[in-house]
Amino acid sequence: METRLIIGDTQPGIDATLLRNIARAHRYFDLVRSGKTFAEIAETEGVSKRRVQQLIELAFLAPDVIRAVREGRQPVGMTSDRLKRHAFSPIWTEQRDAFAAL
Repeated sequence: METRLIIGDTQPGIDATLLRNIARAHRYFDLVRSGKTFAEIAETEGVSKRRVQQLIELAFLAPDVIRAVREGRQPVGMTSDRLKRHAFSPIWTEQRDAFAAL
């Protein structure tokens, strides 16, 4: 469970957890493209297969969304926990609209 208090118009700052999970997602996706299964990745990484499935979706975030996360400009409600629990569209324009509403 994540709790954040944002007072005023302050930017949320760099979310290290979200950034780390996006990097993992890209690594997992590269492994899938090289022929590894989710189960093999999970065993190698020491996580559950479900965790691999949840995180790999982050590999499909729009490049500008990832840039915003890297620069700490992501919407306040855009957290790693939220993205793992709620599906988001792989269509970049739809992502931008949905994330802007957070």
